[in-house]
Amino acid sequence: MEEADISGGEKDPSFPADSMVSKNAEGTLSDYDWCDEFFELERVGVEPLTLDDITFNNSYELQEDLSDEEFSFDPTKSLKIFSMARAESSKRKKKTSKLISPAKCEWRKALNLIKDRRDPWGNFHLDQIKSEKGKRHRYNPLTQTWVVDECILKMDKEPFAEGAMRECFRMKKLSNFSMNNDWSRDSNNFVAKSYMDEATPRETYFEDVKMQMDSKVWAEEYNRHNPPKKVDMFMMGVVELVEQPGAPLYHIEHYIEGDYVKYNSNFGFVEDTGKCRQTPQALSHFTFERSGHELVVVDIQGVGDLYTDPQIHTAAGLEYGDGNLGTKGMALFFNSHHCNEICLSLGLTPFDLSPNEIKQLKNTVQRFNNTSETKVKVDETIVSQSPAENPEFGRFCRGISGSSESTSDYFSQASSRQISECDEAVMLNMDDGQSNSRGGTATSIDSGLGKDMHERKPRTRGITECEGDPEQQVKMKQKLDRVARPSSVSALNALKLSGLIPESEESVLGSIHLDLAVYHETCRFNANIQDKNSAHFHLKAAADCGNQLALVAISSVYLGLPNDILPALNHLDAAELVPDNIEDRGLDFMVSAARNGDVNSIIFLAKAFDCGLNLGNDRSQSYGQAMEWYQMAVDEGVEKRYLIMARMAEIMLMEDSGCKDPNGAGELYSEAAEAAMEEMCGKLANKYYMLSEEAWALVEE
Repeated sequence: MEEADISGGEKDPSFPADSMVSKNAEGTLSDYDWCDEFFELERVGVEPLTLDDITFNNSYELQEDLSDEEFSFDPTKSLKIFSMARAESSKRKKKTSKLISPAKCEWRKALNLIKDRRDPWGNFHLDQIKSEKGKRHRYNPLTQTWVVDECILKMDKEPFAEGAMRECFRMKKLSNFSMNNDWSRDSNNFVAKSYMDEATPRETYFEDVKMQMDSKVWAEEYNRHNPPKKVDMFMMGVVELVEQPGAPLYHIEHYIEGDYVKYNSNFGFVEDTGKCRQTPQALSHFTFERSGHELVVVDIQGVGDLYTDPQIHTAAGLEYGDGNLGTKGMALFFNSHHCNEICLSLGLTPFDLSPNEIKQLKNTVQRFNNTSETKVKVDETIVSQSPAENPEFGRFCRGISGSSESTSDYFSQASSRQISECDEAVMLNMDDGQSNSRGGTATSIDSGLGKDMHERKPRTRGITECEGDPEQQVKMKQKLDRVARPSSVSALNALKLSGLIPESEESVLGSIHLDLAVYHETCRFNANIQDKNSAHFHLKAAADCGNQLALVAISSVYLGLPNDILPALNHLDAAELVPDNIEDRGLDFMVSAARNGDVNSIIFLAKAFDCGLNLGNDRSQSYGQAMEWYQMAVDEGVEKRYLIMARMAEIMLMEDSGCKDPNGAGELYSEAAEAAMEEMCGKLANKYYMLSEEAWALVEE
């Protein structure tokens, strides 16, 4: 290592080069006698400072005319201290200070891309189209109100792409903050989409926007839980062209660039053909648990982690158009969903699947044929034009699916050169020091899973939605601050036992499992295979959740009784799958169904305890229990209740029943007679009146 002259002059030839501290090949300090180093420094005139060299002044300046051979000191001037080591250190600091953080690198790179990028629609001469006025309708999901403002836009007269239900138009909208109406700088590229069916109700446009903006709120809630990659939904609105006849409506969204991918559909499809992503599937699973099983956001599609045109399934099957398939749509999603690392990192519980289903998920690349299309309740599917048939689709067009559409198209979008708007200005929020960018690559692997989840930086909320009012943020938190429900049956039942969930609450999870049982029994997933094992698995899971239909069905199957829900599943099939006594298990489920108010189960149990048949190994004949079930049947308003009252009176007159009560028997006969008269059974009513007199006669005796 060459050394510089400490005094600032030329190198002293008498100064040995090998006497300085050097580094070996590994970069470590070589062995060196530090006493020799100090000796050499003193030999060239470098001496340590003393107290006499220190003067107290407010400022320090370097001596400009410093001699090469000696240091000078003037106590009347500012303190002048020169040190080559200090100077070299200062130079290194200056060089280091020029380095910028990774976040700034990303910003510079993004700004250069925006600066150098040309308008992708520059060749279509939209600037030559006459501008027109319009009204933009935007929905605020927090306040559930619509905001309307005026805008100036230019829209192409001919569509550049079309799907099964809608067609796309190029559109430019002038920023509301533009001062000079410069369309080349102050306008943004939009996609305007219109339903091709002129009979489409105008309300459909607003319902689609409401669904997408509600999905955006759930995306924000997902981000609040700090997943490895944040997601977002397109800002979507409705523009009304007030200057045209009839004031037609269009959906409008910003134009973006990238590979458009559909990650899952509303009908059970999960993309797994080379661009397998964990974030979209985890988002759907998260919305199910976080909403308390009230809904699930599916039909996730878009560019990278910027999604559009989602579909919401609700537990009641209401709202959000014909694409809302209710619990059946939820069942189709979970049948094709295998929990990934992001699901686990968010604390989501795996949905219960049968061993056959788990095996199929691991071995099957694509679950269904043609199920990537968005489907509606009437299952009307129209095959749309593919991107390969029209090259322009891959460049400029994007998905045309909506809440009431029957299919989704795979299109790409190109982005405008200008920055998109959020109230006319989109503001992005990047964490300092974070060099990863979440957008732009649909094929990227979800990051952050290899790191400790506690090391991830807490999320900084990006202002990607048109809101800035803290009160609205509080409202959103209150709206989403629900009691989450796990996806696992055992975990849900544990919450019920702890009292966190009411026992009487209707289980949506049970309805989903029952739908899956029906799907397997009807060969929904494979036309050539009737998976009875999976059907029984989900039927039992639904019964464990307390689903009334499942309780009735599984008790009927276990006891060898006919059932209308799973007619193909019989007693022999179930006996191979139940380790315990199947009749005892069937009676357990029937007792649960009876306590939930199923009249047929109540009557079956009453007759079984009355005559002592069909009670399995754990139960025996009991007139007392028979009387309880008979009374419950009467209270439930069973048909021909006078017959049950008469049987109860007979039991009260029996010597060995353990509940003999002639007076009570007489009253029951009298009530049975009145009930028979109401049913226009006069002869039977007279008979009961006579029996009541006989019972009361026993009391007098």
